[in-house]
Amino acid sequence: MAETDPGGLKAAEAKQKNTRKNYTVGGVTYQVDQETTNQLVLDEAAAAQTRINMKTAADEDKKLKTYFTTEEKGMAQEQSRLRRSEYGTIGQQDRLKEGVIGLERRKALETEGAETRETATTVGQQTRLTEAEKGAQERRTQREGLMTSGVEQRQTQAERYVGERALEQTRGGEARALASRTAQEGRQTQAERYAGERSLVGEGGRQQRETQAERFAGERGSISRTAQEGRQTQAERYTGERSLVGAGGREQRQTQAERYSGERGLARVGGSETRATRRVEGQEGRALERTRGSETRRTDLQRESFRRYKEDRDYSQARSGSRV
Repeated sequence: MAETDPGGLKAAEAKQKNTRKNYTVGGVTYQVDQETTNQLVLDEAAAAQTRINMKTAADEDKKLKTYFTTEEKGMAQEQSRLRRSEYGTIGQQDRLKEGVIGLERRKALETEGAETRETATTVGQQTRLTEAEKGAQERRTQREGLMTSGVEQRQTQAERYVGERALEQTRGGEARALASRTAQEGRQTQAERYAGERSLVGEGGRQQRETQAERFAGERGSISRTAQEGRQTQAERYTGERSLVGAGGREQRQTQAERYSGERGLARVGGSETRATRRVEGQEGRALERTRGSETRRTDLQRESFRRYKEDRDYSQARSGSRV
């Protein structure tokens, strides 16, 4: 049975396939059939689509890199701002602490000086009273001793010297104990201050090392960025670091100035209190010497008067005996 070709479709398709078209490439003309032409059109469409996809991907990649770079710059700026704020807060707290320490030291020195002067005044008053009472007792003993026999007088004199030696020994022991206690407290205070300063320096060094390690970790993470974006980020980071270093230096210098000012004030207060204490001690010492000299002169005057009285009495008794 013969095959039919309604409408001549197969013949038309065969004719179309056999149709050739001329294409000129590089000055050379090629004859290409319809099937090859269709394949070329498909390849060209695929290539165009590939180019469009590559351009879209490049645009998206560029937008993504721009977004990440903007975020990194913003993060670096925020970190710089936070570090500057942290340095400012640390400096302010250090200055407040130094001010409080200086104030407390000055108050302690003022209180110590006032207490020392009050103690010196009380000691001077009590010593003058003791010297006055001792002079009165000496004069009384002198009167009684001169009126009695020489044996009683020597015994009284010996007992007085024993009492004075015991008093001087007790006074010397108390003075040595006070000096030893004062030196011990001073050494302990110095040791505690140095321990506190060493602890503060150690903590500051540890915090700086941790900050440096975190900064280096952040720098290592940004190495993989593109050259242009990396240079821009590096410039932003260097700007933030210079600002951070400047702020840290200013805070440190201001803190150092506050500490030195507090120390100078403390030294001035300490010197003033020491001079005031020495002045009161000198006044009390001079008053003590005046009282002691006055009592000694009164005692010597009474002793001389009684000696003259005895001479006159012996002379009168001798004259009366010679008359008899």
